[in-house]
Amino acid sequence: MSVPDDLETMKTLRPQVILLRTPLLSAGMSRDLLCAGDNSTLRIHCYSAGMGEKHGFHAHIDEEHLFIVLLGQAVFSSLDGRLSPVSKIEGIWLPKGCFYEFFNPGPEPLVVLRFGAKDSGANASIRLDPEGQAIKGRASIHSEIAAPMIMEGRFFE
Repeated sequence: MSVPDDLETMKTLRPQVILLRTPLLSAGMSRDLLCAGDNSTLRIHCYSAGMGEKHGFHAHIDEEHLFIVLLGQAVFSSLDGRLSPVSKIEGIWLPKGCFYEFFNPGPEPLVVLRFGAKDSGANASIRLDPEGQAIKGRASIHSEIAAPMIMEGRFFE
């Protein structure tokens, strides 16, 4: 067994405890970064009732996703149609290049963990629609995403 060249750097690294807590929303969506590595991210998202990925079908060409529902229910669709609802403590795997969309069908907020993984040097923010057109940032298109309405004193925790 050989010793890695960056052994001294490795000795400085420490585990990071993360808190799965986010404000609940009455309108819009939020996405908060919980931790990030060189090639992965973990975020917690909250979607108000009826809210989902507002840009419709899209694929992340350089990033795989795993969504795990913590609160509520998510309805995902692929290019083949609507999938069975994904409920609390269930998840869905989306390989890079997989077209999907989803929304929150319930009357209460939807809270999900979103894990993203990409190859080294890949651009995880590139999204395409089914016609191959690049999709702009969410907040630049939809003002309700840029300024979500927080439910005073209510959190997922």
